[in-house]
Amino acid sequence: MSKMNLFLAVTAYEDENPTNNPSKNIFKWVNDLQGASIEEPSASTVKLAPGQVLSLFSGEVTLSDDGTTTYDLSLKSGTANTYSLKHNSGTAPAFRTLRSLGQNATSQITVTKNATLAIFTSSGGTLLNLASLVVGDEVRIGSQFNVANQGKFKVLSKTTTSFTVENPSVSAEGPVTLGAGFADQVRAYSSAGVQIGDDVAIDAGFSVVSQGTYQITDVQDNKIEFYSLSPLPEELAISENLRIFNQSKKFIYVESDKKISISINGTNSNTIEPVILGLKLKSGCFMQNTTMSSAEITNNSQETATVTFLTAE
Repeated sequence: MSKMNLFLAVTAYEDENPTNNPSKNIFKWVNDLQGASIEEPSASTVKLAPGQVLSLFSGEVTLSDDGTTTYDLSLKSGTANTYSLKHNSGTAPAFRTLRSLGQNATSQITVTKNATLAIFTSSGGTLLNLASLVVGDEVRIGSQFNVANQGKFKVLSKTTTSFTVENPSVSAEGPVTLGAGFADQVRAYSSAGVQIGDDVAIDAGFSVVSQGTYQITDVQDNKIEFYSLSPLPEELAISENLRIFNQSKKFIYVESDKKISISINGTNSNTIEPVILGLKLKSGCFMQNTTMSSAEITNNSQETATVTFLTAE
């Protein structure tokens, strides 16, 4: 792991002939941080043409939620610190792409065992439509099935009437009628999209107690789970556009010899202006230390800007 030292000194003084006379200081502020743990430090200098926009970094995962989307936040049953954030109504966020299997309450599934392979066959009632299912997808098997067959699995192969997963504890059973909770008894979705280990930022739509950045511990098409050391309140039908990212920065420092703007997380816009225009040694600067999923700069001047930026996780 890398280390970072940060030394910041700001002094203001008032003399007829400018000096650094300590008796004339209006303020003298020094902040000295030594040995802070960081990851992936980087430094770059770029030339930015007038009006040019440049992304410094972006790790945001694209979701489909919008102004109509609402979420429920609740403690996961049987756990003390794992929370579930589930789509409630409005446009689905599509954490993963849902595969429409066409099942209903009458659908029946038979499970057969072949060594460590579990074969789920549509055997009665309304048959499954497996046309959209892709090898490599994830499938969740719900509580209507034997506990040994429940869980999340990767689809290894499929036919028009069955799919196969690996499950060392598989138990033959069936036919199993899916019943009232049919949508969650056999639920399949893509492996691409939000991933375990990504971060989710819970923002202003939720309680102040819940707001923060959390690491995702489980994901499916309509729900994510994360761990929180602090207890969080149950919240229902919260309207919010979530930010999920697989790359983030904790520290950014930017210098520019021309007027530029910097956007953090797509919303917070700040202007950087040089102390004296055109002089690199008198460049304007910007620094921020928080969780950032993206940063973008724009040259607002009529001349080429020389911009240096430092980042670290």
